[in-house]
Amino acid sequence: MKEVIITKYGAPSVLQVREKRNPNPREDEVLVRNHFTGVNFSEIMARMRLYPGAPKPPTTLGAEACGIIESVGKNVTRHKPGDKVMLFCKYNSYSTHICSDEQLVIPLPEKFSMEEGAAFPLVYVTAYMMMFDLGNFRKGETILIHGAGGGVGTAAIQLAQAVEGNIIGTASQWKHAKLKEMGVQNCIDYNSEDVYKRVMEFTGNRGVDLIIDPVGGKNWKISYKCLSKMGKLIIYGDQSFVKGKTFSFITTMKEVFSMPKYRPMDLMSKNKSIMGYHLGRLAGEEDKIQRAVLALSQLVQEGKLSPVIDKIFPFTEADKAHEYIQNRKNFGKVLIDFREE
Repeated sequence: MKEVIITKYGAPSVLQVREKRNPNPREDEVLVRNHFTGVNFSEIMARMRLYPGAPKPPTTLGAEACGIIESVGKNVTRHKPGDKVMLFCKYNSYSTHICSDEQLVIPLPEKFSMEEGAAFPLVYVTAYMMMFDLGNFRKGETILIHGAGGGVGTAAIQLAQAVEGNIIGTASQWKHAKLKEMGVQNCIDYNSEDVYKRVMEFTGNRGVDLIIDPVGGKNWKISYKCLSKMGKLIIYGDQSFVKGKTFSFITTMKEVFSMPKYRPMDLMSKNKSIMGYHLGRLAGEEDKIQRAVLALSQLVQEGKLSPVIDKIFPFTEADKAHEYIQNRKNFGKVLIDFREE
């Protein structure tokens, strides 16, 4: 098998291909011949030594993929060799062969290509659980999606549309036309516009019911101001730690000290809520993930969800995939192609 590893912390060039013996599935695992892997911002942070809990180099990367089952462990009952599947895995989807617990393996919907399957699990489960399990988002409510042109952002747009919600999205100006094609009513260029002022204009000074925000400290302060009464802010990452291609102590310290502190009495008096979400820290709560997967599967069958894929890189160019995302060039998901060894 071939896999892409972080040889050491650093710029995208530290990603290298190595050869390794094919793994054997344990009793409750399946072995998947991977076709495509979804690239996520968390992997960029892990490469830069900015992702707590990630294994130290040299190590593999990756949390989601799509392929065909080659073999199964003796206790596996849900899947069989030959099944096309999407899957979650922990730090090992940058590989031609992947072992994963059968509970984290999902049948590929008939409507989906292999590429769409790789672009689906992490971002749609993340968006769904934030919006509906935490945010209780409903028809007619308004959501502010920061990073609307990214993988989670485009998934959240489709989920909001599925329940007839109103959408405000922040993104670079060049992404606005594509966002409007997707049905986003109101777009904000965070580079040149006052986000708070524009949100208040769009909502008649009411504010929004739900915000999902992966940006970081300074942005969380703005988001909090944008909430309506009973509004909810959900944070699920901190992209502001990532400046440049390598770890920066100064950037890290600036971000740490920019993080807001919320007082319980202030939250109560203003009727606002702040929550955090981290899919990778839901070990032991697989039943909640499965519940989200079932709901998403129904929406897929109804034709309401279709992953947005921007670009696919061969696994020998995984470094270019990382660089592409860090340069904010993607609209939707970026994938790595592992079909050819």
